[in-house]
Amino acid sequence: FSIIYVLSSGINAEWPLRPGPMLCKGQCNGTEWCEGACTVDVCDLDSDLWRWENKHRTLISEFNLNCKNSLYKSVAGVVFFVPGMAIGLLFAGYLSDKIGRKKANMIMMAGSAVVSLVMGFSNSYEMFLVFQALLGLTLGGTMVTRVVWMLEFIAESVRPYASAISAQFFCIGTVLVAVADMYLEDWRMLDFIISGYSAIYVVAMVFIPESPHWLVTNQRDEELRNVIKKLNNMNTKKISLKEVKIVPVTKHKESGNICVLFSDKKIFITVLGLVYQWFLASFLYYGFFNLAGKIQGSVQWNIAIMGILEGPCILLGGLATTKLGRKFTLAIMLIVVIVSSFIACFDANITRDWTLRRVFTLIGSKFGSGPMFFVVYILTLEVLPTSIRAVGMSTCSLIARGGAAFGGVAVNLGITVNGYLNYVVFIGACLIGLAIAYLLPETKGNTLKQTVRDQRQAALDHRETVPKPVV
Repeated sequence: FSIIYVLSSGINAEWPLRPGPMLCKGQCNGTEWCEGACTVDVCDLDSDLWRWENKHRTLISEFNLNCKNSLYKSVAGVVFFVPGMAIGLLFAGYLSDKIGRKKANMIMMAGSAVVSLVMGFSNSYEMFLVFQALLGLTLGGTMVTRVVWMLEFIAESVRPYASAISAQFFCIGTVLVAVADMYLEDWRMLDFIISGYSAIYVVAMVFIPESPHWLVTNQRDEELRNVIKKLNNMNTKKISLKEVKIVPVTKHKESGNICVLFSDKKIFITVLGLVYQWFLASFLYYGFFNLAGKIQGSVQWNIAIMGILEGPCILLGGLATTKLGRKFTLAIMLIVVIVSSFIACFDANITRDWTLRRVFTLIGSKFGSGPMFFVVYILTLEVLPTSIRAVGMSTCSLIARGGAAFGGVAVNLGITVNGYLNYVVFIGACLIGLAIAYLLPETKGNTLKQTVRDQRQAALDHRETVPKPVV
């Protein structure tokens, strides 16, 4: 799914498959096309006096998104995230808590397969935008719910490792976007690839059982026992059916109802802290991702290298999360970003071209910001109870989209106002994140909570174990 998501979010008028330089007729000997780029503004020429240098069939070249229409290029990316992903996150999270992880994911991914296929036959930019928003809705919703589904199968002792391995495919997807920009000649081919891949994913999900945690919370006794029998047939460590205990909950009032979280002050404060960490993770990740595009050289290779670097970063994060705990690992990552950004502020050429020191600073920042999503995912999953886990994580992810937008704003501040300003903003946001991380509960070694009542009791236990300041 990670590969599908990254490829899909990359389908817009500016990335991938950009048409490249333009050639103009009459620039060389009056009749032939020049070998080099145009030396005049093509917007001042008739359409028969210029053409694109390569023959790639892109959104820009097919729907004439240049000159006076160039403002519409970024609309494709906007509609994918808003309203597409925004609605999809809330809808899929609610659906996952109500009807189950498996059914919700299959519905959303089947929709993705159909939407991607139809979008490949768009004959106008307006039609493309409609299906781009629908693609964001289907894929955006599944982005969080499939993580919940996967990690609810995994024991606490190996959950970070499993999550880190899964995240490697996100890195692969980032590299594939760069490869697609280099070699694909038609943007529709990418749509058809996504459609086929989504269909295969739906078929694969048929053979994956429903989450046992969701079955426990929703009192599906018989289905739960069948799932446990399947797990016992595959695992060396067996689960005794006699130990299975259905948790009585008022599922119709609690399942999928995120308002229940705000019924307790302590839980509400914890959720606010988690929301900020999601916002901060997205802010730092996409902020430094945008900075990668400013490095001199090929944009495709820069993005591919950043995707390759992110893989081992996340694996190290998985190891640290298992050994050191969730909170301490999160704090280390924030400190790495602070130190890297602080070093960048001593670069004398910070307002000029990229220097070697700034490149290493960016790499160091990626080592800190890259695995943050992974740690925040696990921390949130282990804090929220099963009854509202999917809708709660979807809401956090929705707010994180705002962090992505502000990350781009911070980069632009450094370019247009002052070269130091974006790093100062990164450092200040991380310092606030450190203070909030200290107040969050440590979930290492804890079992997943099934109901809000269980979570309320866990919050109470955490308050009793937090050391009181000595005056």
